[in-house]
Amino acid sequence: MQDESKRPLSDLHPGEPVQATVTSHQPWGITAELRDYEPVGASLDTIRRGGEPGVRRLAQDLPTVGTTVELVVGRVRSWDHAPWIWVDLTSN
Repeated sequence: MQDESKRPLSDLHPGEPVQATVTSHQPWGITAELRDYEPVGASLDTIRRGGEPGVRRLAQDLPTVGTTVELVVGRVRSWDHAPWIWVDLTSN
C-alpha cells in the first residue's frame, strides 16, 4: 500500500509544478486544492497574470470545478490570517 501522507508546505517553491484540483471559479480566476500537500490556500489570478502565455491560454477555457490540472507555483506568501500560507499559482 502506498503512503498517503501529505508533503509539507516547506516543499513548495516557485517554479515547481503541482497538481491542483479546481475548487471554485471567481471573477478574477480560480481557487484550487493542491494534491499531495498539506492543506493550504491556493489560487490562480487570471487577471493579474493574464499577460503570461500559459495563463492566457488557460483563461480562455477555464477547467471545470473538480478538474485536476498541472499548474506551477508562482509565489508562496505568508498571511496574517488563516490560511496562514497562500500559494499564488501560474501556468506554463
